[in-house]
Amino acid sequence: MPLPPDGSLEGWAPAIGDGVSLDEVIDAAFDYRGNVTLDKADGGSIVCYVSNRDPRPYRRVLQYFDESGEGPFDLAYANVAAIRFTGKDTAAGNSYEDYQRRKAEERAREGGAQQA
Repeated sequence: MPLPPDGSLEGWAPAIGDGVSLDEVIDAAFDYRGNVTLDKADGGSIVCYVSNRDPRPYRRVLQYFDESGEGPFDLAYANVAAIRFTGKDTAAGNSYEDYQRRKAEERAREGGAQQA
């Protein structure tokens, strides 16, 4: 699946069927720790948080909570035209490697302040 150049999904609006499948985009939306905008096949859209998905052939639904926190609601995969990653990625910069780097920088600053 072609991801955005910087690797972050925040702001990403993939064209489903253009090198990326609906299932891949739904899986990415499930893993995303922010709101997305679901563009529906009927022309409507929903800003929501994708909390679960069931890709089994006899089920094929995703579950979401709307912006006000209501839900979960089900939406059939067949009713999803596109998914845009419009909300802030609350997990961005929260990898273990980022944590270790920030801690090392803090220790370096504290060590420098104590020596002055």
